[in-house]
Amino acid sequence: MTTSTLSQNGQTTIPAKVRQFLHLEANHKILYRFEGAHVVLKPVRSSTESLYGSLKTTMKALTPAQLRKARTAYAAKKYGR
Repeated sequence: MTTSTLSQNGQTTIPAKVRQFLHLEANHKILYRFEGAHVVLKPVRSSTESLYGSLKTTMKALTPAQLRKARTAYAAKKYGR
């Protein structure tokens, strides 16, 4: 069991064990979700993965072979290979 103390300003420090478990670092955002009599802390991940599926498109996803070909062409163009 891990605890922390609430200050007079309503602030607390998230204990190191909790930060490590949630992979939290400075300036990361935390979501507080209410589940009955409990509050669940969840890290908010702001990455392109969190946006996956948010835009509609008529394009089909590329196959792994098509992705490799595109990467090779990009590298050849950028690095003259």
